[in-house]
Amino acid sequence: MKIAVIGAGISGLASAYLLSKKYEVDLYEKQSRLGGHARTTILSENNNSFGVDTGFLVFNYETYPLLTKLFELLDVKIENSNMSFGFWDKMTDIAYNAESLKGLFIQKRNLFSFSHYQMIFDILKFNKKANKDLETNHKDLNKTLGEYISIFSDAFKQRYILPMGAAIWSTPDTKMNDFPAKTFLQFFKNHGLLGINTHHQWLTVSNGSVNYVNKISKKISGKIILNSDIIKVERINNKIILENSKNEKLIYDKVIFACHAPQTLELLADASQDEIEILSCFKYKTNRAVLHNDKNALYKDKNIYAAWNYTNNKDRTSVSLSYWINRLQNLKSNKDYFVTLNEDYEFKEYIEKISYEHPQFDRKAIEAQEKRDLINGKNNTYFAGAYWRYGFHEDGLYSANTIAKEFGCEL
Repeated sequence: MKIAVIGAGISGLASAYLLSKKYEVDLYEKQSRLGGHARTTILSENNNSFGVDTGFLVFNYETYPLLTKLFELLDVKIENSNMSFGFWDKMTDIAYNAESLKGLFIQKRNLFSFSHYQMIFDILKFNKKANKDLETNHKDLNKTLGEYISIFSDAFKQRYILPMGAAIWSTPDTKMNDFPAKTFLQFFKNHGLLGINTHHQWLTVSNGSVNYVNKISKKISGKIILNSDIIKVERINNKIILENSKNEKLIYDKVIFACHAPQTLELLADASQDEIEILSCFKYKTNRAVLHNDKNALYKDKNIYAAWNYTNNKDRTSVSLSYWINRLQNLKSNKDYFVTLNEDYEFKEYIEKISYEHPQFDRKAIEAQEKRDLINGKNNTYFAGAYWRYGFHEDGLYSANTIAKEFGCEL
């Protein structure tokens, strides 16, 4: 049996890798590289080269069980990382680092700020309520996040919970109000974010995620086609027909779409009504990323730097966030390296500019996730992608593993 996989992010790589145990699998990728959000830039300093990730960065044993198993099978070297959170409102110059009590009050003004104490009090109150509501399946879980947090202070909403959600999902903080509360809270619970001493130890791939991408690609049974020019996919007479820009037709027995939902609909020439209705529920937002060394993009005091540094964006239509790569990837470097998303600051010097697309979750998208079985596996067609759960590496791998399980090839 011949299988085509379209898209070579974690979902496509995992699908092709797992199914290659028994079948001939060809992997198609429209870009000139594999990996999707697993994207490593190789830099050099003092004649030493090292990898810097600009997309996928961290995972943990507790909430990424499939990914950690995959890395063990591939013998991927990993090391401890950090997921501390920092906040800076440029307009009010309010800033803090949530990693410690000292970090929360690193600005002396915070010692005398009623709203700052109110934010801290509400964090504890929110964690208690969220844990209880999840345990009892409270009716408040049916609300949007904006509705759920309406009882809390503006300081808690604008300086903590919405910025943190925006940072995690690469979504504008105003849009986080539309996020389903149950999904948000369950994610926080799973990731140890609903308590003071519940946080997990975070991990990263040593010297960059390209190392796992290179290892997994060597295990794929068929061809890997980069710069793929597939323009159309049809299902005819129980066969899958892929057509490229040269009007060449490639025939397969099964196809797995491991690209974004809108891209899948663009390729499917004969999409069913269910496929159209379900896949059209998933929307994506483009986030601009800049790899740089410019400290002016962050708060003026380095003592406030965290692994993730949120900055209020003036128009609030996009999340502005700087990853401190030295902290996240344990760089042995004399320079500080940052990856900044959607900053309105004009970088005078930068290393690289990149764009990523992230799924945006609202109630419509979450409800569509429950309907995957209506289309998955029908007409010899399967759908893999992180958008079927929370939008992260583990979720893309999970969706690929559910498909592989049907073929007896699960992880």
